[in-house]
Amino acid sequence: MARILIVEDEPLIAELLAMYVEELGHQVVGPAATVEAALAILEKTPPAFAILDCGLGRQESTPVAEALAKQNLPFAFATGRGVEALPAQFRNSPIIPKPYVYEDVERVLSGLQS
Repeated sequence: MARILIVEDEPLIAELLAMYVEELGHQVVGPAATVEAALAILEKTPPAFAILDCGLGRQESTPVAEALAKQNLPFAFATGRGVEALPAQFRNSPIIPKPYVYEDVERVLSGLQS
């Protein structure tokens, strides 16, 4: 069982994603709805993996991705905007398309573990 940080600003969507993560046998950390909340979690207890919604209200999750990269922690972006919406330095990162589908979450989490 891995600790998975969920960074998602929509409560119902975060709840759905958390349910998928737990069904896959992992422990949910968060969810964090803002960059600041996610960074605070990272500072206290780094997760094994993270799933980052690209857009968090008026914020982008790029600072969280940068912090994860600095700590060498794997992560995936969640977006409905496509790979072009990702910051250039993260365009090779795994992506979970939105809206979330269980099989996509499962595929990316199993890929992060290998």
